[in-house]
Amino acid sequence: MRPSSRALFLFLLSAGAGCGVAKASAQGAAPAVEHRDWTWVQGAVFVPTNCVNEAQQWDEYDTAANNRELHYASVYGINTVRVYLHYYVYLKKRDTLLANIEDFLGRADKYGIKAEFVFFDDCWNEPPAELLSPGYRYPAPIPGVHNSRWLVCPGDEALSHYEQHRPRLKAYVQDIVGAHRSDPRVAFWEIYNEPKKADSTVRLERDAFAWIKDTGTRIPVTATGGEFSGGPFSDFPSWHEYGDYAVLGGGQSLCTECMNRKGQSVAGIVGHFKGKVGYIMWELGIGRDNCRFSWDENREKPRKDETPKPFHGIVYPDGHPWSLEDARALLGPGGFARARFFNVTYYADGSFSRPAKTSVAPFIDFDLGEEDGTGSPDASAGIPRERFSVLYEGAVLAPASGSYTVSADSDGRVEVLLDGRPVVSKQVPGRSVSSGAIGLEAGRTYPITVRYAHATGGASLHLSWSGPGFANRILEPVSHAAGL
Repeated sequence: MRPSSRALFLFLLSAGAGCGVAKASAQGAAPAVEHRDWTWVQGAVFVPTNCVNEAQQWDEYDTAANNRELHYASVYGINTVRVYLHYYVYLKKRDTLLANIEDFLGRADKYGIKAEFVFFDDCWNEPPAELLSPGYRYPAPIPGVHNSRWLVCPGDEALSHYEQHRPRLKAYVQDIVGAHRSDPRVAFWEIYNEPKKADSTVRLERDAFAWIKDTGTRIPVTATGGEFSGGPFSDFPSWHEYGDYAVLGGGQSLCTECMNRKGQSVAGIVGHFKGKVGYIMWELGIGRDNCRFSWDENREKPRKDETPKPFHGIVYPDGHPWSLEDARALLGPGGFARARFFNVTYYADGSFSRPAKTSVAPFIDFDLGEEDGTGSPDASAGIPRERFSVLYEGAVLAPASGSYTVSADSDGRVEVLLDGRPVVSKQVPGRSVSSGAIGLEAGRTYPITVRYAHATGGASLHLSWSGPGFANRILEPVSHAAGL
């Protein structure tokens, strides 16, 4: 999450390694967790692209955005998501938070993805007391500033008045773990991200490890080790690698953060780590948390223009990857060849005349908002926030014979041709739904072309269909993006 110097890898990989202090503090509350092989993990930090930080992610939980972006993760071969929680959101809306965690796990499981939850974090900004108020509005990202609104957790208030907060901190941890102590959808619990070596942090780590073990969970527990203080409070070693591609430990250790494009790449991470150690990249989405800017693009030195190479992140809010090479690396040659995508061409004007980028997208379902950078489908390619156009080409399979209805929910002009026949033609700007019907034959594959032109305001396009035996759902192609 932030730059740090390399330290010696201090974990021991023998039986009981790295957690003697923590297990003693738990006083035998739960059986020792068996060693596990983590080499199967190909993960990403998960923050919905419409959120500025992890608190907003849960305070304004968006089922549609979470579902859509978990779907993206599965399409691109991500099998684990690292998800940050926040103590203040628990204090603000405990029952709602617990319900939303359950909803999130259900959606992740639907796409074959396991989750791990981070309870505490020592990085970035202090949480404002106003966050606890019902009417709190999250501020916009600071232009050009890396991770501009991320929040530490629990924050100085809780750590400096620890005995006052301790019962609620314990409840925060145990309410979440207790509800999922035997949940196969949870890969592991993460006590603390990049914990400092301060006494106050170590005290919370020690207590939190004991609180988790006291629930009786057999799901393993970790906290960032190496140059950070989490090693003694971990059932297995976890570490961060942003310097190069060093593999610290073996298959029983896990790199819970990696991938920055000033020193690494997605293909480099996969090539060096896959099969040797599990890894979780920062991050899946390129969005409002501003991690597309680098660590040195901070409040003192904000970047003045849009970065042409995202520092972190794999997928944009409309589902296309920053680089096709990223998708190929994550899926492997065979997986990429079998993937079902639309071919996508982006234009830097509203009339399909100035091509800016070609890519792929698994479906057409997005809302981009109106902020600079994230209001564009891909600002790194020079696509403007206003007056751009997009061409999608692919194929769909008719599962049964009969009449199908295709619908486009959009702010801009949209044309949909299916089997060369016009189905949707929306020529008037402004958010509305346009639909058309067409007869299709069972088992046949039909070419589909979608043209979308955006003028001003927030860009949005959601393409769905219904037909014999199924209600309205997002339309997904069956053909691979040939030639890309």
